[in-house]
Amino acid sequence: MTDVAALRRMAEDHRRAGRMNEAVAALNEAARRTPQDPAAWAALADGLVAANRPDLALEAWTRTLVLAPAWGPGWVGKGRALQALARPREAGAAFQEALARAPADPDARLGLAILAFDAGDLDGAEAHAARLPPAPPTAWLTARIAAARGEFTRARDVLKGLLPTLEDGPRADALLLLGEALGRLGLTAEAFAAAMEGKAIQHRLFAPRAVGREGETAKLQRLAAWFEAADPADWIASSAKAEASGHVFLVGFPRSGTTLLEQALAAHPGIVALEEAPTLADHYQEFLTGPEGLERLAHLGAAEADRWRARYWQVVREHGVRPEGRIFVDKAPAGTLNLPVVAKLFPEARILFAVRDPRDVVLSCAMNAFQMNSLTYAFTSLAGSAACYDAAMGLARVYHGLLPLAVREVRYERLVEDFAGELEAICAFIGAPFEAAMTDVGATALGRAVRTPSAAHVREGVNRRGLARWRAYAAELAPVGDTLAPWVRAFGYPDA
Repeated sequence: MTDVAALRRMAEDHRRAGRMNEAVAALNEAARRTPQDPAAWAALADGLVAANRPDLALEAWTRTLVLAPAWGPGWVGKGRALQALARPREAGAAFQEALARAPADPDARLGLAILAFDAGDLDGAEAHAARLPPAPPTAWLTARIAAARGEFTRARDVLKGLLPTLEDGPRADALLLLGEALGRLGLTAEAFAAAMEGKAIQHRLFAPRAVGREGETAKLQRLAAWFEAADPADWIASSAKAEASGHVFLVGFPRSGTTLLEQALAAHPGIVALEEAPTLADHYQEFLTGPEGLERLAHLGAAEADRWRARYWQVVREHGVRPEGRIFVDKAPAGTLNLPVVAKLFPEARILFAVRDPRDVVLSCAMNAFQMNSLTYAFTSLAGSAACYDAAMGLARVYHGLLPLAVREVRYERLVEDFAGELEAICAFIGAPFEAAMTDVGATALGRAVRTPSAAHVREGVNRRGLARWRAYAAELAPVGDTLAPWVRAFGYPDA
């Protein structure tokens, strides 16, 4: 029988090779064999974090702290898991628990600094950073704060000093932030080169995890092919009792303006919004991963539909949202592929479909840092970003022609140019009276944790700076021009 030490060595070998599921399985077995050992549960929690499973990591950290409640690193680990699950108040309490046990703990202090930064409290983040020792994480945070304040020369200088000290993962993030700073300084060629260097590192680091998995672009193309041959009669569903007074799905494609719109809607007293939570992840796995599941979804019975509706609302509540009596907005810019599930379970839902100039969307996807998953792995090159966008819009076109859903296109450029007017029309579409407070998105964003790459921009309020940004990078975008041209024309954007 393999002993626990051998299981841990095996897990480390799997982890170095990018076989995260196998690493977690070995660590889980080690914890099962030594259930009273807090180190075993902590090792499992670390493995789950590396496998991008913060929900399960939280459970493992909780088991760790039951066995070792005074162990500061366990509270830091729990705080980071809660942070990844967008539960900032609980995360802050966990970091404070760690500091109560070790007041000089830099990891707990850094966690509080990042929470403050994510909430838009730059002064608070800077105050925490001032109490951190000089180290790469402190410099990284300093650069982020400088960029968020618009001090791009300072951010550039800090990052250029930091880069030689970093290993690949943090180096990729630093290069992407450097690209943003250089771009805001007007050094577009240097900015693009820095961002592409960072994305190339990410592509190499995460390539082992992609082996044997269906890529995002292939997934979108597979669904488009299946639904092109689908019978429209199979997608007419009967209405069901709603658990909110209204239900809205905000979809489209990442970097298409969904964060700006969601922040505006969240300011409405009659609306509650949830930002990019995996509310339909289980539904995707059950129904959209292959032809058998798709056939089951097409012919879904009433009892099974009720069970899957209940599962959806359970996940919504697990993320701290109580939708009763209000309009619930489920923001999922990458959620376009789930619209057949929406059509079957929530046929009376309203769909807001975000559209932005395809060149701006793809440029932004290629140059911004994201938490890595199967979708954002497609954004680790310019060509991959364009191919994924092309596949997503192709799938959306098929869905719009097949699914009997109420869809309203929200054009980012139009939203920015006439914010109040567009919001009023959107409110009419989703059944909410217009509220003037919705137009102050900067104030709303300062009171909420915004975890998308556009957080700093949204906190500045509505501005035209992001319009036609692609023009400054026209030469760099030329290799994907033919891929994007059909969508530029389809959405009515000027060719040049």
